[in-house]
Amino acid sequence: MRVVKRPIRDLHSDRQMPPRFCDVVIEDDKIYLEYKKDKNKYVKIPWEDVVYQVEAAKEDSK
Repeated sequence: MRVVKRPIRDLHSDRQMPPRFCDVVIEDDKIYLEYKKDKNKYVKIPWEDVVYQVEAAKEDSK
């Protein structure tokens, strides 16, 4: 199993090193967003769930 983890940063930040919003985690063919909830506690959300909810919000805004 190959796992790739990369930070998602706020690219509109004025900071020299933009703050990390969350991480994208790719495990084989599955994609997740992962955020740190507590010191050693992480929560992963499937990318499909994120896309579904964003598309639903876009439809509601029309």
